Amino acid sequence: MTLRIASRRDRLLAHALHAIFVSASLAGAGVLGGQSRAAQPLAPPAMYPADTWQGKSVAVVRVLNRLDAHVETLNVTVGALAHYESLDIGVARCLDRPATLPSDAAAWLDVQDQHTQKVAFHGWMLAKEPSLGIFESPVYDVRVVKCDGADVAPSPGPLVQPPVPTLPGAPPAATTDGTPQTLSAPSPGQEPADSLPSTVAPLPAAPQQGAPSGDAQTPQP
Repeated sequence: MTLRIASRRDRLLAHALHAIFVSASLAGAGVLGGQSRAAQPLAPPAMYPADTWQGKSVAVVRVLNRLDAHVETLNVTVGALAHYESLDIGVARCLDRPATLPSDAAAWLDVQDQHTQKVAFHGWMLAKEPSLGIFESPVYDVRVVKCDGADVAPSPGPLVQPPVPTLPGAPPAATTDGTPQTLSAPSPGQEPADSLPSTVAPLPAAPQQGAPSGDAQTPQP
């Protein structure tokens, strides 16, 4: 008797779960009430190209003295010169990533140790990849933390909204002038990967005005 009651209860439970599943499926497909809902394509998110940077007016630089483990954070204005112990630190440019790209900062630094004239650095330092630009000193470790201050040139400009893709079998969407809107395809003989933007962020170009080279002087305030 107990076995028969349990078997009947299981069948009722299975029927109830099946009814709930069918109702949820119909609601998700949008066919309840005799109405159907077609799939709506969505435009991909708007993003800046991988080589886009935003100029900033201040570079935040961190200096470590390996002898006493003292850490000092300096806010250096672009075009100015900061001093820490025997170091002269000049900043020619500081660039930040726009909001749609992974956060990073790059600064062109001119670092000179007055105690050892041979120890110097002239080039880009990246906050997320400090190994690409190293100030080779047995005493000091210099790193870029971030870029701060007001926005200066270069500026990324407004974001361009990508077009909404067309689903297979659906008529292409019309543009503002009434012509069908289609997505561009790679030219004949071109690999599809060649038409995509590079995911590797290249280093920004060196500063043009007063750009320090290997033997250039440190920018004066």
